[in-house]
Amino acid sequence: MIKTVKGCKDRYEKDIKLFQYSKRVLSETAEQYGYTEIVTPIIEYTELFQRSVGQDTDIVEKEMYTFEDKGGRSLTLRPEITASIARSYVEHHFETIPSPLRLYYIGPCFRYEKPQKGRYREFYQFGVEAIGDISPLLDAEVISLAFTVAKRFSLKEIKVKLNSIGCKKCRPLYKDALKNALKLRYDDLCDDCKKRFYTNPLRILDCKKESDELKKSLPKIADYLCEECKEHLDAVKKHLTLMDIPFERDSSLVRGLDYYTKTVFEVVSTNLGAQNALLGGGRYDYLIEELGGRHVPAVGFAMGIERLITILEAEEKTVEKRPIIYIAYQENALKETMDIASILRDNDFIVLMDVKGGNFKKQLERSAKQHSLYTIIIGEEEKEKRVLQIKNMETKEQKEIPSDQIITFLKDHIKGEKNA
Repeated sequence: MIKTVKGCKDRYEKDIKLFQYSKRVLSETAEQYGYTEIVTPIIEYTELFQRSVGQDTDIVEKEMYTFEDKGGRSLTLRPEITASIARSYVEHHFETIPSPLRLYYIGPCFRYEKPQKGRYREFYQFGVEAIGDISPLLDAEVISLAFTVAKRFSLKEIKVKLNSIGCKKCRPLYKDALKNALKLRYDDLCDDCKKRFYTNPLRILDCKKESDELKKSLPKIADYLCEECKEHLDAVKKHLTLMDIPFERDSSLVRGLDYYTKTVFEVVSTNLGAQNALLGGGRYDYLIEELGGRHVPAVGFAMGIERLITILEAEEKTVEKRPIIYIAYQENALKETMDIASILRDNDFIVLMDVKGGNFKKQLERSAKQHSLYTIIIGEEEKEKRVLQIKNMETKEQKEIPSDQIITFLKDHIKGEKNA
């Protein structure tokens, strides 16, 4: 009898229902934030992951399924998907699309590692990528999406762990300080970390074999951040506070892949036991440039769907296409804007907040490029009067309505347009 390959899994009956449900909720949540799906090939040229993930990472050194095709080319079953999206961005000149480009994906990945509950050699990964803008508000939007995902699955005691790992200007200084401190403890390191000491000492902070006592004794990245990275992190924290998203600074938090810079984060929950991280991500401003494209900043996160399946119950929900609601605002009305966006999303609307700022004319132009049905306009006067200006982007008709009537207005008008 031929069996499934070790570390792979057939899904059927209850398993497939949980699998379909999780994919449906994830897709709906991403789409409510204005993200559209992208599908990339399962196989890529090996060089892509060597250049992006990092030649000295465990993934590249130990976990990739790599083989030669009949033409002698080295191919790899993708171990993750962000690198594939960056390759696609460069190859297809996505820089011509209005930015930030918001993408999400769901698909299989492959890593050769010891199979265990919730972790397989073939696993499905969900993630989002917001590409083309350096705004810390975009970081906060991605974290908000991640936090909303955790809430949609009714996970308990959810919070965000947040850190910055610096940039090309300040991270080398921190690496030097880290290596100087680790020299004194080199003999105590595990075999993998002794190698990481020479290749990328930051990964020692992420090693599960090293003691908490060792990690706490090491220098903190916060003491080495340049002003640009400090200001970026402070802005992300400010936006998360405005969004009422609970977070804590974790100075030991790093990501295991070479392409991350500045913001890194995890969403954790007590539902998940000792390994309580549901998902992780961060900013990667150099990846697209390193793959031959322009300098294009980006931020995103990824999560393994199998981790969810053990804690979910099967549930059916119909997905339907819905119109986009765009919000243009003045900076002094940012809190009110975030509150309106949250209310709309909670009522099943797709919402895009403008992250570039500027005058209303430019924001309305960006709204039109996103093919929004309505644009909500919130300025100082609207904030004081507790009203909203709402513009139909097709008819150009604009009305003023009380803020607390926005849901009724949109439901009535969108329903009326569908029936027209």
